[in-house]
Amino acid sequence: MSVILVVDDDAPTREALEAGLRKMGHEIIAAGTGGAALEEVRRHPVDLAIIDLKLPDMEGTDLFEALRILRPDALAVMISGHATVDEAVSALKKGIYDFITKDFRMHELRKVVNKALETQRLVVENQRLREALQDRGPTGRLIGRGPALLKVIHLVNQIAPLKSTVLLTGESGVGKELVAEAIHHQSPRKGKPFVKLNCGALPEGLIESELFGHEKGAFTGAIQLRKGRFELADGGAIFLDEISEMPPATQVKLLRVLQEGEFERVGGVQTLKSDVRVIAATNVDLEAAVAQGKFRKDLFYRLHVIHVEIPPLRERVEDIPLLALHFLDKFCLENNRPAMGFAPEAMTALKRYDWPGNVRELQNVVERAVALCRESMVQLDDLPDEIRQHSPANDKITVPVGASMEEIERLAIVQTLRKTGGDKELTARLLGIGLATLYRRLKEMGHRDAHAEDH
Repeated sequence: MSVILVVDDDAPTREALEAGLRKMGHEIIAAGTGGAALEEVRRHPVDLAIIDLKLPDMEGTDLFEALRILRPDALAVMISGHATVDEAVSALKKGIYDFITKDFRMHELRKVVNKALETQRLVVENQRLREALQDRGPTGRLIGRGPALLKVIHLVNQIAPLKSTVLLTGESGVGKELVAEAIHHQSPRKGKPFVKLNCGALPEGLIESELFGHEKGAFTGAIQLRKGRFELADGGAIFLDEISEMPPATQVKLLRVLQEGEFERVGGVQTLKSDVRVIAATNVDLEAAVAQGKFRKDLFYRLHVIHVEIPPLRERVEDIPLLALHFLDKFCLENNRPAMGFAPEAMTALKRYDWPGNVRELQNVVERAVALCRESMVQLDDLPDEIRQHSPANDKITVPVGASMEEIERLAIVQTLRKTGGDKELTARLLGIGLATLYRRLKEMGHRDAHAEDH
């Protein structure tokens, strides 16, 4: 239930607004002057104010300015029986959510109020998310609070103090490099180098030189001695991304480093020692690669000492708002744009999309939205077509002719859950039922997620 303030000096209009809005289930507070309205605002946590443009003691826009000081998260809808277009535009530029004339119909006002309250709820949620972004611990770059990511963070905290080799797996774009960094920066080696190498980004002839270095004259173009990544990472850690792309000959030499801690530079005869923790990552099934003869079994087992599977974004729906806001703040800052938020329809579409490109794709989508957005909030139209298609306006539930009411209810729940990516809180809200009711229905249906943790 929200608290709505109605401010109008015309008693019949004020009473009509009170009666019509109270039927929506909200707490309604009324005042006939700006001064009386401010007294009410000091006493009540107002979420939305509906303000007459012309009040006996002040302009409606002046009341809104005072309201923003007392209740920064509150929104306002301005009403007037004789406003000009210029006055309406001026009010909207000052931050008024919407402007309507007094010849409105109650169902139209209710639509505006519902949309304004949803936006206000999102403003409050954005503020809460920003506070959560500021209040992060050592794994601060791993953004999220859902059970899937918390499980990864818990494992990171456990393994960080060790020297054991770690294998990170997960789809492209899930953030394997960030997890590797979190492991290193919480370890006793955090003051030592953290060296990265993408094994898939180098031709076969150069990867050995990058890893182990080379002597002067070892090959054409080797005009001076060059230290490799293992020498540079001594005492610290090395992150080997796309480990599955490492050539077989190099796999043998990497195995030796893992087992003995020693190697030779390309073209050299001196055996060098290096104390390095290896964190490897891949987005392919290494066991399948071993079975196909594309990856050494002994190296696989040596890398697979500790395995961390990083979940795809579609299994972290509850983390999408926090991630999206993080990227939004980042790109607004980089592009000298004022702080922005997400319109309800835009956030809903983000949460419903499958994100085949995972967190990296979300980052790119938000960067694009910042470039295109011309309002204070990212709108649905600022998102790519494939994401807009997941908005509520494009959702349909298919029910076969002759289906029983029980079957219709089951289809509504199952298909809405699928559309929301398993987000039970959003599903309950879309279906117009309580979260407890949804869980009870799922249990009655024998749904496989009935006893799972809430998304």
